[in-house]
Amino acid sequence: MSKSNSADKALADARETDIVIPIMGATGAGKSSFVNNLLRHLGISKRFKVGEDLVSCTSQLESIVIEGRTNDRKRIRGHRIVIVDTPGFDDTYAGDFEILQRIARWLEESYRKKTVLGGVIYLHDISQDRFSGTARRNLDMFNHLCGDPALDKVFLVTSKWGRAFERDFDKREGELQAKHWKTMTDGGARVARLVAGQEQASAWGIVRSILDRVETQAIEHTKSEGLQIQTELVTRQKYLPQTHAARELRAQLEQMIEAQTQMLALEADAVAGNAEAKAQLQEQEAKVRQIAQQIENLKVSLPKRLARWIKLVLG
Repeated sequence: MSKSNSADKALADARETDIVIPIMGATGAGKSSFVNNLLRHLGISKRFKVGEDLVSCTSQLESIVIEGRTNDRKRIRGHRIVIVDTPGFDDTYAGDFEILQRIARWLEESYRKKTVLGGVIYLHDISQDRFSGTARRNLDMFNHLCGDPALDKVFLVTSKWGRAFERDFDKREGELQAKHWKTMTDGGARVARLVAGQEQASAWGIVRSILDRVETQAIEHTKSEGLQIQTELVTRQKYLPQTHAARELRAQLEQMIEAQTQMLALEADAVAGNAEAKAQLQEQEAKVRQIAQQIENLKVSLPKRLARWIKLVLG
């Protein structure tokens, strides 16, 4: 991937001892709030902007470096912690292909600079009444970014427990673990909560567990492996459209465009003489064209395929 993220200070000043912890999840899951709670617990004044409802405030990746300023310094001695707040694959202002590019570029560059991937935190809003299509899409993309070998680095974290209001959130958490997250937990992913009223301590507890694991690996001289998207782009030298995550996204977008096209065909005959309905139809048609362009961006051109083949053959 050609475009650099060197404008990101955490990447520009990256060290091999940096411990990187990306925060992922759908828009509205509480990613920026998680980071802010962590920073408050550590006594750091910087804050990330937090969105309301399902309006995204994190279209770009945002990172913050924590070094030697915690109330538990022995856990980061000789290291910096790099927390990365990422946008969801349902962003308000950017298409899914653009989001994938941004996440992949950041992770690729950090991997090339040999930083330590400490762990990955995936947030899910427990207050959502059902496991929506958006939640499923984000989880599927997360799985394909990580890959099975990296599941032992994953924390699946439920947020917004303070919104229970006599609703049975324990049952919802059980359903997540028994159904939607089972394959991941079977592969080594761990489950945690941001406890209502204790969000700051909960956020630090999760990060501390990740740091404990990194410390154990250092003692045992165990190599820290990257995520699937990182090894595909760097070690296997794939183009982004050839990665598992890109292929999954393309399949999702193709399903979306098929459904949207069928719906537009049904609605086309119903807008005659209705200016408002016609404007809405035109807006939907524009969205279909945008999805079609994203699908096109997720294809590898023949010249690129040939160039990669020649590179692999000639070494």
